[in-house]
Amino acid sequence: MHQFGVEQFGAGSAAADAEIIMIGYETFRRFGLAETLTLRLNSIGCPDCRKIYRQKLVAYLEEHKSELCPTCQERMYRNPMRVFDCKSEICQGIAKDAPYVTDNLCDDCATHFAALQESLKVLGIPFVVDPTIVRGLDYYRGTVFEFVTSTIGAQGTVCGGGRYDGLIEELGGDPLPGIGFGLGLERLLLTLEAAGFKFPAPAPVTIYLGAASDDPEVDVFLTKLASELRVAGISVDRDLMGRSVKAQMKYADKLGVRYAAIIGPDELAKGTVQVRDMKGEGGMELTLDNFAAKLKECL
Repeated sequence: MHQFGVEQFGAGSAAADAEIIMIGYETFRRFGLAETLTLRLNSIGCPDCRKIYRQKLVAYLEEHKSELCPTCQERMYRNPMRVFDCKSEICQGIAKDAPYVTDNLCDDCATHFAALQESLKVLGIPFVVDPTIVRGLDYYRGTVFEFVTSTIGAQGTVCGGGRYDGLIEELGGDPLPGIGFGLGLERLLLTLEAAGFKFPAPAPVTIYLGAASDDPEVDVFLTKLASELRVAGISVDRDLMGRSVKAQMKYADKLGVRYAAIIGPDELAKGTVQVRDMKGEGGMELTLDNFAAKLKECL
């Protein structure tokens, strides 16, 4: 699975949490998915309040130990909160009556979580408090969240994140708060497809630059020229495969480019090149000096 993420280090405030969540929400809103996804929010507390909560949760699970699946039995004392994301229907039923961490937060964690909720309300970001959202790694602290959809089947979490204030210290550094999220690209695409999103057609390439020979000087010049065209805002493709001129023109036609120019030692010596209009409207001769600006005038 491919994903992209957002990370923020150094700020431990609820306002920082809200900023990160807003980035995720705004991403979905701009795709028209704000009504499709649900933001689910939880706080898993700090090491202090989680230690007390853990004792209560383990005591509850011990009463149902024989009913738990082998995986939950094995991790009951090591990571008991994982019972909340177990896929076993029996474990899910047991977890429904288990104590929740949100009812056992210390004053600082409870204040932070309340401030985050207030910030989200001010920002107009709808959310649902879900005390069953947990993380399997100890460096996660406080805020955890997920953007979830019901339109793509059981694997409906499109984006997940949280606060990992213990990460840098666990890696050997000084304590440093951090928060971020990861957004699954495949799941985002599936959600967009389910919502009927109309994907825009890719913009056609404006010009194809071909090589008339394998002269190293020509290759270096084409690299430089392609860069200048892109800086000028002109989309360009060029030959990198050592194709014949005929194969290059065939490829340019397949790309649907507007213009094509084949450059070799003769063109470099003359300082001009014939630019072919691939739409069948003739062509033009342009000087290689300041080529990008001259081509832009013709667009």
